[in-house]
Amino acid sequence: MARASLLLLIQLSSGLKLAAEQDKDRPVSKVVKMLKTMQETLETEKATDQDMYKDLSCWCKENKKGKSADVEQATSAISRLGKEIQELNASAQRLATEMESISEEVKKSTATLDQARLIHGNKMDELNSEQSELNSDITAVSSAATAIGGRATQLLQLPEGRLKEIAMAAQAAVNKRSGLLDNTLSLRDRERLDAFFQDPEKFVKESSLLQKKGDDQGGELTGMFNAMKEDFQKNLESVTKALAREKGSYEELMQSKKNEIQAGEASIESKRQQRVEKRKDMIEKKFLMEEKQKSIATAQEFLALVEEKCSITDAEWAERQKTRQAEIDSVAQAISVLDGEESHALFAKTYSFIQKDSLDRRLKQAAQVISKAGRSRSDSRLIGLAASVEIKGLEKVKKAIDEMREALKKEQQDEVGQKDFCVGAFANNEAKKQAAEAEKNGHSSQVDMLQIKLDSAASDASDTKGKIEATEEGLSTETQNHKKELKDFASTLADQKASQKLLKKALAKLKEFYEAKPALVQTKATPTTEGVPAGLGDYKTNSKGLSVLQLLQDVITDTEAMEQETNRANADAVKDYNKLVDATNKDIAALKKELDNLHMIKAQAKSDFLAAKKSLKGDAKELADLAAETADLHESCDFLMKNFELRQSARTEELDGLQQAKAVLSGSQ
Repeated sequence: MARASLLLLIQLSSGLKLAAEQDKDRPVSKVVKMLKTMQETLETEKATDQDMYKDLSCWCKENKKGKSADVEQATSAISRLGKEIQELNASAQRLATEMESISEEVKKSTATLDQARLIHGNKMDELNSEQSELNSDITAVSSAATAIGGRATQLLQLPEGRLKEIAMAAQAAVNKRSGLLDNTLSLRDRERLDAFFQDPEKFVKESSLLQKKGDDQGGELTGMFNAMKEDFQKNLESVTKALAREKGSYEELMQSKKNEIQAGEASIESKRQQRVEKRKDMIEKKFLMEEKQKSIATAQEFLALVEEKCSITDAEWAERQKTRQAEIDSVAQAISVLDGEESHALFAKTYSFIQKDSLDRRLKQAAQVISKAGRSRSDSRLIGLAASVEIKGLEKVKKAIDEMREALKKEQQDEVGQKDFCVGAFANNEAKKQAAEAEKNGHSSQVDMLQIKLDSAASDASDTKGKIEATEEGLSTETQNHKKELKDFASTLADQKASQKLLKKALAKLKEFYEAKPALVQTKATPTTEGVPAGLGDYKTNSKGLSVLQLLQDVITDTEAMEQETNRANADAVKDYNKLVDATNKDIAALKKELDNLHMIKAQAKSDFLAAKKSLKGDAKELADLAAETADLHESCDFLMKNFELRQSARTEELDGLQQAKAVLSGSQ
């Protein structure tokens, strides 16, 4: 509409100029010439518009296709990442379940180990006690056999009460092993044993008298004690083998369970590391998924903008084509009307009747043209100028036109400067937004990684604390076992020393007799008078006395060797325990140091995490400020940017129209 008004102004101004020049040229011819120039300009502009629309259509198509593909790819990536995150989460939960299960197995193995240690200790105590008692019982029945196997005179020479002590010890052994001796002793044997136990000295005297009559009760009793000794020794051998088996089984079980516990702890640590990696991958993929979601939102926002822009452009293009075609058609029709032969003939007839208008008439016509243009553009300055044409006179109007043209030129320049400012401000704002987004993304990634670090440090600290408690608990258990072991060693040593003391005392007593008196030959008694027996004859010591001395010495030697072995075992146990304590204390110290380091790492990570969160909050505020700045820029620049070319073109046409109007006025002088 504005363009048509300015063209009308130009046409009318040209008409005034033709009128002023009077008959110099025919006015219609000049109008036709101007219309043809306009026609060419309109066709050129139409072609330019078509090229621009083609480029814009291509841009719309490419951006719709590209951004739609980006959205599709990002959507596919989000779906894939979602599945991977679910798989990672399931794997992490499975590892946690496996860790818990293995931890329970380790606890069960540890409990089994503790229970086995307790059972083993009790079993060893029982077997050692049985072994010690068997040794005592063997000694008791052996002493009884030795005592009864001697002559009555020898027994009577024993210290007072000694035979009674031997009998009581043997009786205690027999009573204790009664079940074992059921197949060894007959009822008659038990009766003789009871007689011996009830009054050993009487039994020995009676046995001596009966022996002379051919009833050797003492020899039978000696045989019984020797048979019992053999049974006890067999039982002792079984107990000794049972001790060896128990020790071997216990050590094998200990090693097996320790291997199980170590394997379980190694598996837990391996699975914990795997779980940390799974969780780390899961967080990274969540971050990638969020980024993809952001990119989809950005792409969809841009697509909406493209859709809006392209739909608006289509509507504008349709309206622009319609308007331009209407203008072209009207110009073509005007040319057809004015430039035909009939029109030329008609104008030739009527031109002779046209009278020259006066200067006042032309001024009035110019004022009407300018006023009409001002009203069509709602430009108060043109309307005011039109009013001043008839009042102020020609020169003042021309001066006003010049002033208005200068003002329009300044507006044109100011508008160009404002556009440049808007373009620069938008670019600067976008750069700031990109930088702030990058900072935000960096801080967001930092927050996520620090959260992982915090979780990992807390998990590691909990695991390390558990290891410290388990190690301390293990050391406490080992200390209790060691104390019990030392107590057992002390008891064993005391028993061994007591046994040696008894054995040495017995050996000394026997040596007093057998080493002091040589073996004597006993001759057969010859009766001197009928019915009266001869004397006792020469005394002969027991032929087994020296063998007994040697046997006792061997037993003493064995017990001394056992004492030395017990002392060595005791020293080794103390040494091993001290090594265990030192190693365990070092392990605990290392674990505590590791725990302190983990606490420091956790504290630093917490500090960094809070700082990163604060920075992230600052990034959000900065982006909000930039968004507000962007909104302000859109408010002040969008209208200018959108209508810049149109406003510039319209203002240029307005300047041209004022220039032509001035030319018309100048020609009217």
